[in-house]
Amino acid sequence: MKIKKLEKKDVFYISIIIILCVFLAYNLFQTQITISSQKQVVDAITNVYEKLTESEVEVLSANDEGYVYRILLRLKLSTGDVLREVYVTKDGMFFSEAGNMLNVSDFIKRLDREKNFAECLRSKNFIVFGQKSEPNTVQQLLIIGNYANKIYVDCTDTNLQVCQQLGITMIPTIFYNKMNYTGVKTREWIEALTGCKY
Repeated sequence: MKIKKLEKKDVFYISIIIILCVFLAYNLFQTQITISSQKQVVDAITNVYEKLTESEVEVLSANDEGYVYRILLRLKLSTGDVLREVYVTKDGMFFSEAGNMLNVSDFIKRLDREKNFAECLRSKNFIVFGQKSEPNTVQQLLIIGNYANKIYVDCTDTNLQVCQQLGITMIPTIFYNKMNYTGVKTREWIEALTGCKY
């Protein structure tokens, strides 16, 4: 059997086919990495918002915007659904929340501290009375953190009568150990009073 010698044009065509195959394989591999990376980032930011809201979070879309992913979330809160648009760096390290760029792992650590602090306060029957439309109440809730709703009673509508019966005359008022403390209190003051640590 005689083996035919390849001509220059045959070598050229085979080389082109090999280069195209390598190029397509590389692009497919890169696409798989990008899809996997995007899914990891979306899963991580979904977990952040599930931890933050303590409710179900649905991903409505995740789009590649160049250097970041734009993710549209539906937060299924007890008060109703809320849409949240979040920008996350492609490495999943930073995200934008209300115009602020936050480190994901630092934010999760802060949420854990705030949750433990609020749960400790709740276990000691520490209650903040106020009105969410009132600036000092908002300031007090911000001092306590994202889980302040665990220990908060809004003195409006149906709760107004309860607040009056408890002798709440100024807001915010902290009720602890059968005592009322009026005005905005620092986290350090709350820690010293209750023994709960942030």
